[in-house]
Amino acid sequence: MRDVIGIAWYKDEATYRRALAIFTDSENMPASFEKWKALVARQCKFIKESGNIAIRAEIDPEAFPVWCASRGFEANSSGRIAFVNHVVLEYRKTGKGTVIE
Repeated sequence: MRDVIGIAWYKDEATYRRALAIFTDSENMPASFEKWKALVARQCKFIKESGNIAIRAEIDPEAFPVWCASRGFEANSSGRIAFVNHVVLEYRKTGKGTVIE
């Protein structure tokens, strides 16, 4: 059985910049959208080469802090991991989600 691996996803540079502004640990994130894209490209390549499925967990900078607060998380790496895991679980249950090709 193939594993489903979620990737925190930002649809464009403006979204990435807004996300960095709300994260309490933005210093741990790639400094630019281009660096983030390069990192994710390497991760996705590894996931696919391992025979697994990569799916997008799109982070909306306006909705993400609300989602985190309602579940007792901060808008940081722990919150991002929890959100990604939530998206993966929903994908496993429903088959709905965006697979990264």
